[in-house]
Amino acid sequence: MDWATVATTASASAVLSAGISALVSGFVARRNSERAIQIENITKERAKWRDKIRELALAVHKAARERNASSLGELRLSLSLNLNPTDPEDAGILRVIGTLMKAEQPDEKSSQEFADRVALLLKHDWDRAKCEAKHRKAPPRLTYKEFEAGKAIR
Repeated sequence: MDWATVATTASASAVLSAGISALVSGFVARRNSERAIQIENITKERAKWRDKIRELALAVHKAARERNASSLGELRLSLSLNLNPTDPEDAGILRVIGTLMKAEQPDEKSSQEFADRVALLLKHDWDRAKCEAKHRKAPPRLTYKEFEAGKAIR
């Protein structure tokens, strides 16, 4: 083999290697860009969702104080459309609203349970959004039962 053939083969290999590197770099850059856009959009939508849940929770509190069962029924429906129908903790939020609807007197215990359950939901969603933005696995949701057990220890 002569030196011209070796030089041609080496330069062709270098060009091919550079092309593959550019292709891989382009793929990685595109994937990272798409991921950043996706995270930004999801984070914004989740922030809107958390704000909506806060508004609904405040309206539930007000309707419970006024013992307005009709309004509580509408708010329960609205919350049910914003919560996960298969999650037991979300079902617990809706169950407490049902309890508030049936109460003839202001029910402080149920009102506090409702506030605690919504706070746990919002905290979990906030933690989940932070973890996803950092490409980490989100922690499991703290159940109301675990929360109550922790309060008893304090």
